Amino acid sequence: MHGEALFTVDVEHRRLWSVSLTTGECRVEAEELAVGLPRGVERLPEPALFAHGVPGLAPRFAGLAAAPDGSLLLSSNGEGTVLRLAPNP
Repeated sequence: MHGEALFTVDVEHRRLWSVSLTTGECRVEAEELAVGLPRGVERLPEPALFAHGVPGLAPRFAGLAAAPDGSLLLSSNGEGTVLRLAPNP
C-alpha cells in the first residue's frame, strides 16, 4: 500500500497494477517489466531449498516496496535489477 492505493506485481503478465482503496478502480501502472519468465521461455523445475540438510538456492522472486519520496522500488527477478518507478507529476 502506498497512499490511497494498493500496488501489486502481476508476474504472469509482467505488469504493475494499482487498486484505489477509495473507488476500487484498477489500472495498469507499468508494463513489460523484467519479472517472471520472458515470453516463449519454458519454466524449469525450481531447485530444492534444502538438499540433504544443506541449504540450497532460494527461489527467485519479485519484490515491491514503497519509498518515502512516493516512488516504488521493484526487484526484478527476471534479470536481477532494481527498478525505481516514480509517479507522474
